[in-house]
Amino acid sequence: MDPSHQMRTLKWWMLVYLFVATQSITTHSSMVPGTLQLQLDEEQPAGTVVGDISAGLPPDMIAAHYFISDHQGTGITTDLDIDESTGIIKTAKVLDREVRNHYSFIAVTITGITIEVSILVNDINDHGPTFPKERAMFRIPEQTTIGTRFPLEPAVDADEGQLTTQGYIITDGNIGQAFLLDTKRGSNKVLYLDLVVNAVLDRETRSSYTLLLEAFDGGSPKRTGQMILDVIVQDINDNAPVFNQSRYHTMISENLQPGNNILQVFATDADEGDNGLVLYDINRRQSDPDHYFVIDSRTGVITLNKPLDFEMRRVHELVVQAQDNASQPEVTNAFVTIQVRDYNDNQPTMTIIFLSEDGSPQISEGAQPGQYVARISVTDPDYGEYANVNVSLEGGDGKFALTTKDSIIYLICIEQILDREEKDHYELRVMATDSGTPPLRAESSFTIQVTDVNDNPPLFDQQEYNQVIPEVAFPGSFVVQVTARDKDQGHNGDVHYSILQKEHSHSDWFSIDAVTGIITTLTQLDYEIDPAPSITVVVSDRGRPPLSSTAVVNVILQDINDNEPVFGSKFYNASIQENSAAGMCFMQMGAGMTLKSIWEFDDAQPAEIPANSTSKHHSTPLDELLFSLHQKSLSAGFPPPPFSESKLLSLSDLTSQLIKRVSVQPQHRKASQRDLSSLDTL
Repeated sequence: MDPSHQMRTLKWWMLVYLFVATQSITTHSSMVPGTLQLQLDEEQPAGTVVGDISAGLPPDMIAAHYFISDHQGTGITTDLDIDESTGIIKTAKVLDREVRNHYSFIAVTITGITIEVSILVNDINDHGPTFPKERAMFRIPEQTTIGTRFPLEPAVDADEGQLTTQGYIITDGNIGQAFLLDTKRGSNKVLYLDLVVNAVLDRETRSSYTLLLEAFDGGSPKRTGQMILDVIVQDINDNAPVFNQSRYHTMISENLQPGNNILQVFATDADEGDNGLVLYDINRRQSDPDHYFVIDSRTGVITLNKPLDFEMRRVHELVVQAQDNASQPEVTNAFVTIQVRDYNDNQPTMTIIFLSEDGSPQISEGAQPGQYVARISVTDPDYGEYANVNVSLEGGDGKFALTTKDSIIYLICIEQILDREEKDHYELRVMATDSGTPPLRAESSFTIQVTDVNDNPPLFDQQEYNQVIPEVAFPGSFVVQVTARDKDQGHNGDVHYSILQKEHSHSDWFSIDAVTGIITTLTQLDYEIDPAPSITVVVSDRGRPPLSSTAVVNVILQDINDNEPVFGSKFYNASIQENSAAGMCFMQMGAGMTLKSIWEFDDAQPAEIPANSTSKHHSTPLDELLFSLHQKSLSAGFPPPPFSESKLLSLSDLTSQLIKRVSVQPQHRKASQRDLSSLDTL
């Protein structure tokens, strides 16, 4: 090779070396000839320049070609792109340190120079700590000593160095700071985790904890992983059974037959499972060596096992023990005292005297607390302790009480206010029990009747009644029925009705049945006088004094056409000259309703009266005639009422002419001549 070509080649390698030195992420050249150590961060894109093999040549040496030694499975040909002519090493793909963290190969030049190339893949924080399970369960016995450690499976981080797991914390669920976390780095660089008990665990107080554990690495920002740890506090037999009472008492008769239950003891154990299963037994070394009594190991029921003899033994003391079913059971004792009583053969007697006026078992509802109802005297033929009789009262819903001063005479008295309307009788039972064994008892049952007092007024079903009736209802017609009720009984509950008489109320138009409350018309009603009469009905009981209440009855009258027009006078007198001009008004007549009047004459033009006027005009010259007019007027009602009639008499220039008929027609209707069935003469 000529020197000029070698010079150009040398210059070209120097430029390549300077480029690789400035572009590679991290390039390290060993001072040892024949070796080259390179490194780059993982996750770099494909094509990233890693380094130049020529950097591993001895000084002042160059190579035009390299032979690369590669073994299967080293990843050299798959992961790296090596230019054998230039010696430039690039990545063929994105490298993952967790898959392969280094590459090594040998490059040999044509001149035989061997270069050992080592490429180290640097870690970046691309992985977070990961627990083996998302949720795990751990059991710890209660009462575990504080400081006790329990190893947990650590979180694993595929990164290394500071980027691997650096610590653990409890983020939630650590109630009462019951636990701590402690860590230790193993030789394999894994950060191991211990759960440390930090407080006294009591299953009876809290049986479980749900802890949220978090592992974190040293990256920036940190990556974390979480796991839920369910800590179950296991029961130990740290609680002894506890009786509901330390001493039990009972009394039985000497003639009680074996097999009868006497009493039941009861104990509980706060532990669970066999540790909390309570079993009962009688301590025979300390009590009842003769087995007069036995106990059910599960229920605690004590049963008589042998006949008793009062004369031999009056009191039996038992030591009952309760123990749990643990391998090392806890035991608790209770004492049972059983008294044997002698047989009793005489029952007490009672005499009851009721303190009402007639001696019957009754009391007024107005009786006040403390008032006596009955007197009870008690005797017992037995002597000694058997003469001690206990009297008790049952029933009465707490309204009655029993009192005594000497345990011989007892009095039943009122304890609470009575209300007959709430309850009108009470069932009472008086029991007299002596102190014998077995106790003999006498009892008497009776019913106390609560008599009524007038403490409730009668009340209407409605405070206001409304009824519509026609004004032409005949006297005695039904209007409405009112109803009232009284909670009292007897005379106090009997009600009667009346109408309250008020001025200008027209209450005298109506009457009411005192017993049924039926209101009827008493007289003819008149819409024109009062279209809506209102009456007040009073209901009273027959108590002393009587109680009452009122209700209002509003009667709405339906108007009908029952009124005819009425003239102001039955007779009118007027004078008019026979030569008076047509259209002159010579008389004015009045009727109390709107009407239409038509006058008719024999052989003459009728006189005219306007529809809403009663002024009399003549339309033809008068010829000194005397005439009698019958004016009949109609109102607007239907059917029309009977004609109203008035006479008109003219005294000027007497002339006889009879009017055959005067009729009244409705407005816009013209009258016709008809023969009068009767004729009024002047």
